[in-house]
Amino acid sequence: MRNNQPVTQQQRCFDPKLPLVSLTDTKGTLLHVNQAFAEVSGYTEAELLGEPHNIIRHPDMPAAAFEDMWRTLKAGLPWHGLVKNRCKNGDYYWVESYITPVIEPIHPS
Repeated sequence: MRNNQPVTQQQRCFDPKLPLVSLTDTKGTLLHVNQAFAEVSGYTEAELLGEPHNIIRHPDMPAAAFEDMWRTLKAGLPWHGLVKNRCKNGDYYWVESYITPVIEPIHPS
């Protein structure tokens, strides 16, 4: 599992009503991010697209959480959990994640 470094002890706060949206394929590659997702993570959209979603994985997150997430999604079920993500500069932010598998292929514009 990816172990992104360095990390800081600085939490990045953002409006909890602000939806952070991303779309990945079944291999975890980022296909789409909204502007809010990019801004909070500290990356540009161009830096994120085509990269593994775990580019924002914080090393404090246990691998078991993501194993459970992928097992649930591969079973065709939605997953919900609290996730600590790492910003590009090493800061962190918490998100309450709602992840839904897409059964039919979609093509982001």
